[in-house]
Amino acid sequence: MRNNEELSKIHIYLRKSRLFYIPRKCYAIMLGIRKHGFKAQMRWVHGRICDKIAQKQYYKCLQITPEERQRQRDQKYTTATCFSILVPLYNTPEKFLREMIESVQQQTYGSWELCLADGSDAEHSEVGEIVKEYCQKDPRVKYQQLEKNGGISENTNACVAMAAGDYVVLFDHDDLLHESALYELKQAVDQGADFIYTDEAVFSKNPKKPDSYHFKQDFAPDDLRSNNYICHITCFARTLLDQIDGMFRTEYDGSQDFDLVLRLTEKAAKIVHIPKVLYFWRNHALSVASDISAKTYCIDAGKRAIESHLERQQIKATVASSELYPVIYRVKYELSGQPLVSIILSENSPEAESEKCVQRIREITSYSHYEILVRRNGMKWSEVVAKAKGEYLLFLDSDCICRQDDWLEELLSVAQRGEVGAAAGVVSYPKNVIRDAGITLGVGYYGLGSNNFYLLNDDHDGFWGNFYYMHNVSAVSDTCMMVRRAYYDQVGGMDDALLTWFAGFDLSLKLRELGKVNVVDPYARVGFSHKDMINWEEKRNANGEYGDETEQMALLKERWQTVIRQGDPYYNINLTSNSSDFILGKHQG
Repeated sequence: MRNNEELSKIHIYLRKSRLFYIPRKCYAIMLGIRKHGFKAQMRWVHGRICDKIAQKQYYKCLQITPEERQRQRDQKYTTATCFSILVPLYNTPEKFLREMIESVQQQTYGSWELCLADGSDAEHSEVGEIVKEYCQKDPRVKYQQLEKNGGISENTNACVAMAAGDYVVLFDHDDLLHESALYELKQAVDQGADFIYTDEAVFSKNPKKPDSYHFKQDFAPDDLRSNNYICHITCFARTLLDQIDGMFRTEYDGSQDFDLVLRLTEKAAKIVHIPKVLYFWRNHALSVASDISAKTYCIDAGKRAIESHLERQQIKATVASSELYPVIYRVKYELSGQPLVSIILSENSPEAESEKCVQRIREITSYSHYEILVRRNGMKWSEVVAKAKGEYLLFLDSDCICRQDDWLEELLSVAQRGEVGAAAGVVSYPKNVIRDAGITLGVGYYGLGSNNFYLLNDDHDGFWGNFYYMHNVSAVSDTCMMVRRAYYDQVGGMDDALLTWFAGFDLSLKLRELGKVNVVDPYARVGFSHKDMINWEEKRNANGEYGDETEQMALLKERWQTVIRQGDPYYNINLTSNSSDFILGKHQG
């Protein structure tokens, strides 16, 4: 046992030691080249380097000029809004405490109250003494010494009892607010938002030199169901509390904020994401930011929070920690019945070999209630769909090769959810690089849309680990997408004038327009037999056109120009518009 413990310590040291940082990275790159090929691995490395460089310079974008600062302070409002900022204190170091309070006092929007409930022990009586200094000078700072430390949930609930504001802002005792944080929240409030969240930065020592940034998507129910990506800032109307069962619940301590966010977003009428870094999350030895995965009670509480949410939504599913990270969860939905699935194989070239695809489906697929139809090259979508008898339609490129026996059940369990429009799997080329994993609107060479993580390694984490949980996207391609037949007919189905990829893109947006969400399920993996990879830049001619695809692109850009112009809600505006690799774009300070 002792030898095993010593070996374990050695392994941890080798993984974390800065001394071995460069050898570790070089070894990982060599393994990547061996598995995915030189080009794919170098693209991944180039993306990571560009992202790191951009992040180091990004802080300049967060600074506001003296003129803008004064303008925000002087702005007049037709309606009054007071923000109650809730901070439970517990043995807070003086430096952290003063910086936290002063970051609130420096806000350019001045209608706020800072509600501090102190559960510090007797050895840390200086916490109360420091706060009282601020209370004497600023009546907006409110303080209460608690009789005992009730834990983060009870202590925060004590802050709620002190609060008299219209909106509640959750704030940790060792973190910082950007000086425009409340100003930006007020703009969202005046647009009717009752639940608001923002982007954030994580720092260790100097907030001007963050370790990382969290650039978030707009509200994405599937993402939130697996990963509390909302985190900081969380702001919500006080009236929302009347619609849920209490504020923080002690039985969810460790993931009490996740439980609260799930309950609030279920009731909120208008959820707004502000794509600006307005919160600075301090990473130190005692903070949750340092390593929440080491705290098993947090992991279990998060799992129970999701299970409780699913129960309230009357959804049958199981929840487990993902392979990537214990507090990122995989939700597996229960299959209901045995509906007939019509698998429509599209032959998109004269060389297509649908027989191999059919054979593989029959050999490996565990779900048995399906039929297979083949859409021959040049055949109209409407012609083949008219023959389909299934309650669900699965569009599949005939060059796809199934990789797992439960792939069809996995997609069907997602498509059966009433709010889902299209459910898509992840499709990979040989050498295990990504072909299809959802589409982001308005990015890429032509500005129509781009395949997410195209030609990147299919074993990477994705964005915020979303290759280990179902996540929402604006559109998917018809390489591997399942749709409920009733929804397909309701939106008019595939457009016969559109080729593969473009037809799926168009159908996805019609389903989104219907009020449905489109989902990528990374637990449904499909291979693609062709080694030929589409390089859109190489397909451009001297006039910048894309040959046969130019007309298709122009048609869709005209049809969906308003939607594209609005931006993709599942892609942060701070990220690059050159591709949908989810790396930080270039910004001017």
